[in-house]
Amino acid sequence: MKKCSYTWEEWDYRESIFEQNRCQEEIWEGSDEFCIFHDPSPKKNVDLFIQKFQEQKDSKKDKYLFIGYQFPEEYFFSGKLPKAVILKNAFFQEKVYLQNAIFESAADFSGVTFQKDAYFNECSFQGDADFSGVTFQKDAYFNKATIQHVYFDGAVFQGNSDFHFTTFKESAYFDGVNFRNASFSGAIFRKSAYFVKTIFERNLDFYPSSVNKIDLKGAQFLFKGHVTADLSKTRFHRADLENVAFIDCTWPKNIYEEAHMKGNDENLSFKKLETIYRKLKQNMQLHGNYSKAGEFYYREMKMRRKGTETKKKRLWLELYRGLAGYGEKPERTAFSSIFTILIFALLYWIFECLQYPAQNLTLLHQIKYTVYFSFVTFTTLGLGDIHPVNDWGIVLICCEAIIGAFLIALFVVVFARKMMR
Repeated sequence: MKKCSYTWEEWDYRESIFEQNRCQEEIWEGSDEFCIFHDPSPKKNVDLFIQKFQEQKDSKKDKYLFIGYQFPEEYFFSGKLPKAVILKNAFFQEKVYLQNAIFESAADFSGVTFQKDAYFNECSFQGDADFSGVTFQKDAYFNKATIQHVYFDGAVFQGNSDFHFTTFKESAYFDGVNFRNASFSGAIFRKSAYFVKTIFERNLDFYPSSVNKIDLKGAQFLFKGHVTADLSKTRFHRADLENVAFIDCTWPKNIYEEAHMKGNDENLSFKKLETIYRKLKQNMQLHGNYSKAGEFYYREMKMRRKGTETKKKRLWLELYRGLAGYGEKPERTAFSSIFTILIFALLYWIFECLQYPAQNLTLLHQIKYTVYFSFVTFTTLGLGDIHPVNDWGIVLICCEAIIGAFLIALFVVVFARKMMR
């Protein structure tokens, strides 16, 4: 009898090349090309398929080898699968129900296409689970599943993808995945969740979940959506965050990339960190969270100061930080003003450069008048009841008047900027 013409490639680790394999099953009577397993025709003999498939499951082979199988009807299974399951490039035409299934060894779903809904609720993957390149054309449900080590790299979720209360015992890789609506509410990531260069067409929900580390490097959010998660260990490098709203998120004081800047394999510079904080600031402004935008602006300016190559510019940024917190801390300007008034009052008293309105004043009265005069000079009121008696007094008055005018103007600008938000 003629053999099935279905072929696939497998990586030969010894030779480091792809090896071409061919199905050894005989073609069935309803096809001139394929066996009953690989025949994609919707009119193939379903009863024969089920019979042959059951024989394959009951065989004494060391693994369940179902590569490229075309499943013509709804598939149900619950129970233990003690051997490795290889479903690479399989095609499920109808719904798949694998609820409560226990995969005791490796499970390979790479390249599988689920044309209808796929249910993996409460499944247990005790070995490595490979869903790389899988396509879910409808909804995918992994609610309350327990997964040891999983790869979804390059997967496409065209419908909803629900990972409610799913437990990922090891690192979970979703690099390059295309999500439409993704929900990880209540999910537990014992190690890390990687979403490098992942595309989110709608929402990404992590709340309330336990995530050790979220990697959003290079992720894209194509439509208006939201993220709710603990972002203490999240990477944002090169992520496109314009469309996503961060709602009820837990933010660290310093993002993960800044906290782990030393020894980072990406060699992140202060300039790159400045860009990340700028994008986060713009995101917060766009979605009306001006308080958080101010925090990110402060971090952005801090990275700019640290990354500045010229000493002159760094000095100005350091002065701006000390006097006004880069325009985000008006209380610093107020404190600087009070400090300036007291310092100049001390200088007036030390250099004995003022003519007081009365003679033979006590030390306490001299302090009172010097502080009063310093305040009047700082605010440029110039009442004239106290005046300088030497050149030191003239120089000090001119300096304080200039500094006072500058700090008052700075305080007004910073305070108004904060209040207008």
